[in-house]
Amino acid sequence: MTKPTLYILTGLPYSGKTTLTNELIKRFGFKTASVDGVMDERGLDSDTMVQKDWNEVYSEAYERLKANLARGNSVVFDMGHLKFSERKSSRQMAESLGIKYKLIYINTSLDEIQKRRIQNETTKERGQLSDYGMKVALSQFQEPTADENPIIYNQQMNLDNWIKENI
Repeated sequence: MTKPTLYILTGLPYSGKTTLTNELIKRFGFKTASVDGVMDERGLDSDTMVQKDWNEVYSEAYERLKANLARGNSVVFDMGHLKFSERKSSRQMAESLGIKYKLIYINTSLDEIQKRRIQNETTKERGQLSDYGMKVALSQFQEPTADENPIIYNQQMNLDNWIKENI
């Protein structure tokens, strides 16, 4: 049996985290823990959520993560991890369970993110982040440092080759 791995995804909204998550699930059968998934299940909108809602959503996502890791599953943790402290918490959880982890940075240009956000206003393929929500995300994002040993992915890379090299 392969040892489980925690794949910690980081990147701005509309960078492609959920798209990569879905591809890894399809190819490898990984489990997922997702803040957006919990929000969708509860019918919550980020623009109307209060701190109590955020706390509950994050707690639920972390509980799902812990449960899947405890069952020996590899998990893709798709929650943004905008801040270094969020990434550190996820790494520490994996370490406390004796599970290896990989930090994947979805590095997408701001121009591309803006195009996707505008396109999503029409397609409604995912929840739409308000101007205020996007501004908050941009202000909070801390790009991973070399010390965090991120694996970088962007849509210009060949996905099959990237997976062979990194997953």
